[in-house]
Amino acid sequence: MLKQLLDIKRRRERGLRTTLARLGQELQSLRLRQQQLTSRQADLRQQWRQLTQQAGCMNQATLGRLRAALCTLESEVERLAHEQDALTAEQGRLNQLRAEQETRLRLNLREQEKLQLLEEAP
Repeated sequence: MLKQLLDIKRRRERGLRTTLARLGQELQSLRLRQQQLTSRQADLRQQWRQLTQQAGCMNQATLGRLRAALCTLESEVERLAHEQDALTAEQGRLNQLRAEQETRLRLNLREQEKLQLLEEAP
C-alpha cells in the first residue's frame, strides 16, 4: 500500500514539474513580449520627437497631417501602455501560480520522503 501511495506521489510530482515548466515558458514569453513593447515604445517616442521638432511656416494641410500623425502616435502609445499593464498583471498572476506549484512540489517531495522512510523501516 505504501508503494502505491509513493507511485501516486511520483506521478503527481511529474505533473507538478510539467506545470512548472509550462509556467516558466509562459513567463519567458511574457518577458519577451514586454521587451518588444518597450522597444516599440522607444521607437514611438523617437518618432514623436522628430515630428515635434519640425519648424517653420506650415500651411493648413501640412499642419493637419502633423496633427493626425501626432494623434496616431498618441493612440498607439496609449494602446501599448494598456497592453503593458495587461502583461504585467498576467505576469503577476503567473508568478503567483508558479509559487503555489513550487509549494505543492516541495510538500509532495517531503511526503514522498516520508513514505520512503516508512517503506524502508522494518
